[in-house]
Amino acid sequence: VASDGFGDNEYDQIFNPTGRDTWKLHIFNMEDEKEVVVTDKISDWKLSNNREQMIVKKRTNYYALSVSGIYSSGALGDPLNLDNMKFTVKPREEWNQIFSDTWRWYRDFFYAPNMHGRDWQKMGDTYRSYIPQLTSRQDLNWLLSQMVGELCVSHTYVWGGDQGPQELPDNPVYTAWLGAELAPTSGGYYQFKEIFGPTDIDRDLDSPLARPDVAVKEGDYLLSIDGHEIKSPENPYKYLQVTRGQKVTITVNSKASIEGAESFEIEPLRTEYQLRYNNWLMDNVNKVLKASNGDVGYMHITAMGSNNVAQFDKFWRAFRYKKGLIIDVRGNGGGWTEYFIIDKLERKMVAYNCLKEMVPFRYPGSVSNAHLVVLTNEYNGSDGEAFVEHFKARKLGTVIGTPSWGGLVGIINGQRTIDNGTVHQSNNSFYGREGKWLVENHGADPDILVENDPASQMAGYDKQMDTAIDFLLKKIKAEPFTFPSLPAYPEK
Repeated sequence: VASDGFGDNEYDQIFNPTGRDTWKLHIFNMEDEKEVVVTDKISDWKLSNNREQMIVKKRTNYYALSVSGIYSSGALGDPLNLDNMKFTVKPREEWNQIFSDTWRWYRDFFYAPNMHGRDWQKMGDTYRSYIPQLTSRQDLNWLLSQMVGELCVSHTYVWGGDQGPQELPDNPVYTAWLGAELAPTSGGYYQFKEIFGPTDIDRDLDSPLARPDVAVKEGDYLLSIDGHEIKSPENPYKYLQVTRGQKVTITVNSKASIEGAESFEIEPLRTEYQLRYNNWLMDNVNKVLKASNGDVGYMHITAMGSNNVAQFDKFWRAFRYKKGLIIDVRGNGGGWTEYFIIDKLERKMVAYNCLKEMVPFRYPGSVSNAHLVVLTNEYNGSDGEAFVEHFKARKLGTVIGTPSWGGLVGIINGQRTIDNGTVHQSNNSFYGREGKWLVENHGADPDILVENDPASQMAGYDKQMDTAIDFLLKKIKAEPFTFPSLPAYPEK
């Protein structure tokens, strides 16, 4: 099988298919030395033991095919009819099996053989006694979570399973968003306080209001949606209950009056997250550049997956030649790629490359001489915390903020239960060269503690940012980096 993209997510799907049709099935005939690519994308496939038959999954459909047949046709054909397929489940017997599997997986794969001092046999016997009282599969997940919670460790994730035949009907209606911050005014109408759109760091963002054919500006008033006049305290989003692709008509004006108002047909968004996040990110970049007179750059790394290496590199290329650089990992969701970033930060300059009538430039070209600051907080978790510890261990700069989440006993390859649930075991941990366990149940400590204000999280974020800027400006002044003079050219 092959995928359009290939990173850690795709590798994981080989062993744990997500159900998304992302794979292209390739069949190669050794005799003909030819390859056939099946027309439809699939989500999973399996070969029979004799390698002559194949079962393929696409969306919720299954296809049983001969390998030679699919090679000849290059298509899946008709799916299996499973309408009359039935099976009988005895939930309590199944729950006992799932409980036993979970207990055994932790016994066999938990990173610490001493089970953090817990008598694991006793834990199993104690929690198993509650199974007769369970009334749902969700109750079992709760029970399993309580049992593995006795280990007092991170990444003990338990979820899913057969929740029973009752399912809520699909609801195509959702609450849409305008991509704007609305504020009530004294006259009752809502005002567009801020409109989110594409930024200099992401020009491809889709925004219903930041368009050349929609003349809506910050400060304008929202008068109505689909003809419904809206005044505070009425919730404007009650008129944004839409289905995919549905458009609505908004009426706006530069003054709180219907006189001279204009109407525009727009397609609201299912989520504003990317718009709001990228505008927050752009605001941070501009704030740091302005406060430092262009001497300090800024980046925010949202997680430590394969895509985040590119996220880092985007800002690294833009700002690595600044005198200072803020690497913000607050709210980092973790992953496994932190050492790729550290590898870039560790590289040292060994020479200058000189071309005729050009300013000498650093060699290798990917290095930086910037003073570095890392921003971290309590929402930075897992591999984001490993990044902080790695950064500190290599003495690459200064860490500012609050202690991180405190979860560095990680997970590899969660196990599937008999009813398609998932149970992760905390099966890999870290200890430093000094022989001490890192981070777990404590967090990665900053060098400079700047508490987050519980009354206003954004105010706390701003305080941490201001501290980082002030620290770097003092550092740059005290320890400036200068290019050495160009040596004399050789005579011969």
